[in-house]
Formats: sequence, C-alpha cells, structure tokens
Amino acid sequence: MSNINTVSIKIQTGVYGQFRNLNNKVWFALGEYVDNAVQSFENNKLKLQKANKGKYQFEVRINIDWENNFIKIYDNAAGIDTKNFQRAFEPANIPIDNTGLHEFGMGMKTASIWLADLWSVRTAALDEGEERFVEFDLKKVLEEEKELLKVKNTDTPKGTHFTEIILHNLSKNAPSSYQMDKIKKHLVSIYRKFIRKGDMKLFINNEELVHEEPEILKAPFYNNLHGKSIEWKKEINFSTGKYKVKGFIAILNTMSTSEINGLSLFRRGRVIEGSHDEKYRPKSICGQIGSPRYKRIFGELELEGFAVSFNKGSFQEQEDLEALMEALQTEISSKDFDLYTQAEKYIKPKTAESNVKVAKSIVNNLKKTTSQANLKSKVDTSIKEIESKTLASNNEKLIKKAKTIDSHEDIIDIKGEKYKLKVELITEPSISDLYSLSIEDDELFAKKVIYKINLAHPFFTRFEKLKKEEDYQPILLIIRSLVLAEIIAPSQGTKNAGNVRINFNSFLRNM
Repeated sequence: MSNINTVSIKIQTGVYGQFRNLNNKVWFALGEYVDNAVQSFENNKLKLQKANKGKYQFEVRINIDWENNFIKIYDNAAGIDTKNFQRAFEPANIPIDNTGLHEFGMGMKTASIWLADLWSVRTAALDEGEERFVEFDLKKVLEEEKELLKVKNTDTPKGTHFTEIILHNLSKNAPSSYQMDKIKKHLVSIYRKFIRKGDMKLFINNEELVHEEPEILKAPFYNNLHGKSIEWKKEINFSTGKYKVKGFIAILNTMSTSEINGLSLFRRGRVIEGSHDEKYRPKSICGQIGSPRYKRIFGELELEGFAVSFNKGSFQEQEDLEALMEALQTEISSKDFDLYTQAEKYIKPKTAESNVKVAKSIVNNLKKTTSQANLKSKVDTSIKEIESKTLASNNEKLIKKAKTIDSHEDIIDIKGEKYKLKVELITEPSISDLYSLSIEDDELFAKKVIYKINLAHPFFTRFEKLKKEEDYQPILLIIRSLVLAEIIAPSQGTKNAGNVRINFNSFLRNM
C-alpha cells in the first residue's frame, strides 16, 4: 500500500476565511458529514456486509461537547480510500462519480470551516490496512498560506473501516444547547428514508433518532359520510420535460399548522426542501395559509432533473418547481379520487369521548371564572340597556350611516316564498350591537332581509383566536341562523320576534 504523505488544499487561502460567512444552517452543515457517510455506505454495501460476515449495521454518530468545545462525527462506513483521499481535501475537486450525495466536492471542507477553527480527519478505508490522519488549522493556513497538509499514516488491520472528524475551537455558527431539539428533528427528517429502511442508524449525543410517521386520514368522501372509508393517500409518478417526480401526497388524520403539514421534497433519497418545521407548502397544492387544505395536506416527493444549492437546502429552478406543483394539483383533483377537495371540505366527526372531555373542561372553567354577584351585575346592566330607548335609537342612526366594507346576497326559499338575504359587513366601534336586522318590501321577492355584522364589536376583539376568515365562520353561521329564526317566528305566532335580537345584543355586550 503506497503511503500518502501530504494532501493538497490548494486555493487562494483568503477564500477559506470567507467560508465562515456563508449563509448556512447548522443542520445543513452537519448534514454534509452524514451525506459523505451515506454515500460511502451506498457505494460499498455488499463489501461491508461481507467484511462483517453479514452482521453489519451502518451508523453515524454526532456528539457535541459544549464543556470541552468540540464536535465529533463518526461513521462506520467504508472510510476514505486512497483514490478519493487527495480529492477529499482539495476545494471544489468534484468526485469522480458526482451522482451521489457528495456531488460538489465542497461539503466537508466548507462545513468544517463554517463550524470550527481547527478540525481533523482520521479514517481507515475498507481492505486497505492503513489509517490516515490529517489536521486543518484555519489560523495557520491563513497566516502561513499553506497549500499542503501533512498526513500521518499508521498500519491497521485490513478489516478496519471508519471515518472520524473532530471539530475544535468552535465558531459562532456551531450549535448551542438550546438548538439541539430542532437539530435532531431536522436531521431525522432529512434522512428519514435511510432510517426508515433500516439502512442507517443516526445518533446525536448517543440518542438514536427515530422518525415518527404521520397518521393518514381514513374516512369516507366529505359529501357521503356514510360511504366507504378510504385511505387518503395518492401515489405520484409524474414527468414533464426533464423533470420527474415520484412519491405520495396524502391527508393528515389530524390537522396541523407547524411541523407535520406540508411537503418534503427529496433528491437522491434525502430532503432538500421541507425538513421538520420548514415544510414546502405551494399554494397550488396546499391552498391559502390557515385553510383546512393547508393544515391537512402532507407528502413526500422525490424529484429528478433539478439542481440544488451548495448546501443542499433548496432547489435552483424555483419557477419550474412551482409549475410542476401546479401540474400535480390536477393529479390530486381527479374525479375518481379527489384528494384536493377532500382536504378542504372534510369535517371529522367528533367522538363521544372528545365531547365528554370538552364538556368537563367547560364546566371546570365555568366554576373558576363565574361569580354569582358579577353575573347578577351584568344581567342588571343588560336589562337597563334593553329598556333604554336612547341607546337603541343611537345605534339605529349609526347603523344607517355605517359604511359597508363588503356584502353578499343569497336567495332563500322559506315556506314556499323567496327571500333575498343580504349580509353587509361593517366596522364601526361606536355601534354597540353585534348585528342588526332590517326587513324591506321587494318587488321580486316576498321580503328583502338585510343584516349587518359589526366587525369592530368588542366581542371580536375580546378573543385573540379571531384572526383569520375561517375563525369567524362559526359566528357568522350563528348570526345567520338567528336572522332566519327571527324571519320565521311570526309565521309561528310569535309577536315582537326582534326582541330576541335586541336582548341578545345587550347580553353579549355585557357578559
């Protein structure tokens, strides 16, 4: 075996100093070491199994020691062999086979300098019987304008195979303890396919990372809740031009707005965009932010034909990617399996158990917050306002003057007669009623019913959760139902049905 005594790091040395300022994220930097280890494993699977007599498990271990200020990355893949050792240290020396995960020939170098001032590599390649050690001191390289690093060679048994990288004198880019949970979740998300297959075990500070699989919705179609239950998962195998996409898009059993919903985009088996809480959520697939579709759709898509950024954190051809997503929207909207509409319109029935839990929680809260004396005071105040003709008159004048933000009309058949039902949305803080109602004669309809909802009412500002359009929907449905109830009440013999609305507005204002 021929000894390697030095390795070239030839580049204008000032460039090394700039590596520290690259726009990167710590999980992408650590991922560069995992990529190299995975590729070494993939290239030598059979040899590794044979060398270990069929009892081999590929592992990558990342240990971060804040007390002693170092990071150690160890893998038991096939090591860096003679053919690739020189290349591994020369910046931008692209691998002979660049179709794998270490395609740019920059990963280990840039990540190590980004994370630390001093780093070393110790490795033994499978079947070579030699261990090699190299140390890179950034300050010395810059000061002495080094172009060569010395390599220490040691004989070792031929069955030895590993790579160990130790980063000392960590930079400000290095992970802090409070980032660890997020780093773990990103890394297990990025390499989930290798972990899922059992090909790799990934450890951080001796904790094995396990990817939790989201539960897919199994339910009938939204407009036939008594129909056959369906697993809402669509297999994708689609191509257009030079681009190919394969994987699945599915609906979550339980809505999510943080880590689970959205798409993960893979290339060569690892996530490029969409790891952990940074999921890819194109509007064409996931809909508006906060919509049911946005909260329900998730998936994994393996892409071909796209180039990636230097840190493998994003795809380059974003416009083409968006066009591809628009094409996929048609794929998941087919009439025979309309996943797109199901994600938007399906409402999960509440179970008896969940209702019991909610009921108990409501009662417990009422016991804590309701005071008999305070309740009596609020009721007395409301009754005084109900009996005050001045307040009612002022509200009526203000409502007539209030500018309509927007409106919507429906034609509704009530007991054989058609009504025009118009809702007008206003925003007027000086109006103390949540909603008002006026009924007018109309030439084409039995009656024209106009009800105005005041979005500036204190009720809407009292609850922080009322932020998006969907948050208002339940309240709007209740108001519409109260309006319809008031319309139909006279035909049932009720006199002065409008008193319910007046009383409702007053109690709501004071409770």
